[in-house]
Amino acid sequence: MSLYLFDIAGHPVAFRRTWDDDHLYALDGSFLGHLPWKSCDVADASGEYLGSIVGDRLVRRNDAHDRRRAPAVADPGRAVPTGRPGTPLPFDHPYAYDDVLQPVVRAG
Repeated sequence: MSLYLFDIAGHPVAFRRTWDDDHLYALDGSFLGHLPWKSCDVADASGEYLGSIVGDRLVRRNDAHDRRRAPAVADPGRAVPTGRPGTPLPFDHPYAYDDVLQPVVRAG
């Protein structure tokens, strides 16, 4: 089953195919980014900081201006989400984050 990620308001915005999948996809299945640093930080295909996974949220840190650049990656192709997004966990840190700046396809 896919692992869904939510924005600050709790709307599903992205998914990973598995917990150890280094790729993130928009809800329409298009490639959104990857986890090149073996951390929770996500880079887009060009290597720019896209956001961070915090719990079950895909958000952008307010201090994102100092994030390092990752190598660019090839688009791995589309992925098909499985299952349905569940209820997001409480998010107690909205003051330190923004929603990702790149347009993200939201469900419903």
